[in-house]
Amino acid sequence: MKKILIVICTDFVSCGGLATVMMNYYRFIDKEYFQIDFASTSVPDKRLLEELEENGSVYYCLGKRKKNPYSYAYNLEQLLKAKRYDVIHVNGNSATMAIELLAARKVGIPVRIAHVHTTQSGYELLHKVLWGMFRKSYTKALACSKQAGEWLFQGSEYQVLNNAIDTERFSFYPDIRNNYREALNLKNKFVVGTIGKMYAPKNHSFLVKVFFEIWKMRKDAVLLLVGDGELRGEIEGEVSFLGIENNVCMLGMRTDNAELLQCMDIFLFPSIWEGLGLALIEAQATGLLCYASANVPKEAGVTELVNFLELDKGEKYWADIIMKDYCPCDRTEACEKAKKQIQAHGYDIAAEVKKLMDIYNRRSQ
Repeated sequence: MKKILIVICTDFVSCGGLATVMMNYYRFIDKEYFQIDFASTSVPDKRLLEELEENGSVYYCLGKRKKNPYSYAYNLEQLLKAKRYDVIHVNGNSATMAIELLAARKVGIPVRIAHVHTTQSGYELLHKVLWGMFRKSYTKALACSKQAGEWLFQGSEYQVLNNAIDTERFSFYPDIRNNYREALNLKNKFVVGTIGKMYAPKNHSFLVKVFFEIWKMRKDAVLLLVGDGELRGEIEGEVSFLGIENNVCMLGMRTDNAELLQCMDIFLFPSIWEGLGLALIEAQATGLLCYASANVPKEAGVTELVNFLELDKGEKYWADIIMKDYCPCDRTEACEKAKKQIQAHGYDIAAEVKKLMDIYNRRSQ
């Protein structure tokens, strides 16, 4: 049995980008052939831990990567020495993945995968300083999109591994939509929503302003924000300043994203930058009309449900386009069509996981 350690360089949470991507793969990997363990910077919620334990996996908390990188790297090195993994699969957003990869090289892990999930670093100086060491530390390069791969690997060879989803999980059911809308007090409301971490790249401030313009045109409009993060307080303050507290519902971290997407009418995704945009793929899978910033890789627009708009056009322009375009449709039909298109573009997890298992199986990269 091959032993794999998947490292998430950010917090390991149910509604977090890197963890969500890798848990999607984990659920479809053949666990009779692969022993998959996880390591990250935080203690996961109970539901995630139970899922790992039920599948024979172990989770290791390495400590805070940002606050104490030396302790974090030491903890990882000791873990790798003790467990002797065949493969380390590091999921991150910049050349700072050198921290994990160099520790693995020092210990002698033969297959060291660097998997990038974004197109820009929030720590530009550190990214530049570590890039030279980073490029010598991995044996296999993976990227969630061509744009992300070109950005990090700078012309070196890499393979795109799509942020694939279980399309069946996102099938649209009218009963689910109606039940959720009733439970959330959204009956007879025009629901605009998004799913994502509340931090700078997701551009929630712009999103709230777009919604404010929509609300001025439709007083029955409600904004559904799924996710949490460091900027939640600022977002709450902006909502209060605009006087729309009664029309904004902040749900925090959730594990029922597929169902929440079904109760929305419009999905907004105005990111400043993205590696790909997994939530945008998921929204399309439910037959949901989507509006994303032009900064989101076009690879994420796998159906005609996505409209890419320039951020510099402003929030009123976005709102005007949305209200002009919107027309209620048969979501069941739109969902079935979207799922076929998603599968055709290689974003169905059942097919894409075979690529990852093949990578894990190789003796060297």
